Amino acid sequence: MKKPVIGLALGSGGARGWCHIGVLRELEAMGIRPDVVAGSSMGALVGAAYAAGKLDALEDWATGLTLRTILPLIDVGIAGAGLVGGAGILTMLKGLNMPETIEELALPFVAVATELRHGREIWLRKGKLATAVRASVSIPGLLRPQLHEGRWLIDGGVVNPVPVSAARALGAEAVIAVNPDAGIAGGFYDVAEAHPRGAAFGAMIPEALRNLWTGDKDGAKDGDTDAPQTEPDPPEPSYMTLAMAVIDIMSEQIRRSRLAGDPPQVLLGARLKGVSIMDLHRAPECIEEGRRLVRAQADHMEIALGL
Repeated sequence: MKKPVIGLALGSGGARGWCHIGVLRELEAMGIRPDVVAGSSMGALVGAAYAAGKLDALEDWATGLTLRTILPLIDVGIAGAGLVGGAGILTMLKGLNMPETIEELALPFVAVATELRHGREIWLRKGKLATAVRASVSIPGLLRPQLHEGRWLIDGGVVNPVPVSAARALGAEAVIAVNPDAGIAGGFYDVAEAHPRGAAFGAMIPEALRNLWTGDKDGAKDGDTDAPQTEPDPPEPSYMTLAMAVIDIMSEQIRRSRLAGDPPQVLLGARLKGVSIMDLHRAPECIEEGRRLVRAQADHMEIALGL
């Protein structure tokens, strides 16, 4: 029986997307090698490294990250349309010795981005690889948009968080899709948290912007402070906590709709609720979760893929 063309659809999820590395490692251990790769946001970064044969280098880099070593990547400022400029990401890609263009990759690859003016889904299948990845990872409000051929592009997760359709457009007959955000549904903001998600990272950034992560705990509160209250109000989210929750909520709604209309043969959903999209230093646990996902479905994966 002829082996089907296997496609990999690697989803968005910020730091949770490090789970893609673990998924790829376990697929390799099973002897399953995807023929085409589509990636959205962090899925585009990991997918590009895999298609380039640079997964080892990316894993070494990711697992070596700490809160302090992340800082050179985060060129924080308040100008432009995002808090992070993105130059550090381009430097990192160059350090991995990635190919210059998408056409040079060993596997067919597409990075999904969103065209800002009309909200259209853009599939980047040729041209400069670093530019394509940089566009796909441009999380709204956090990372500044990428200008590409006269158009401003933002994160692919805005329109297609798990790009099954893009993998099929590359010729995939059976698709393995990875959703790094499966574990956060219904728990986008925990009012019981003493510190907002991302607060540890927020403590490392410049003082002038720190309250965007941690919130102003000493500032005045809105409303009548003298009014009697039977129970304390839930903590007000900081700017960054709110931004991350909104991105997660939006992505979850779009993801459900897209997957319902175009389901993959295999869907792997990571359980990483305690990891925020900015927790890039937590790669080891995310990678291990990716390995667990594949092992949990190993018994029926070959049947589902028609192998």
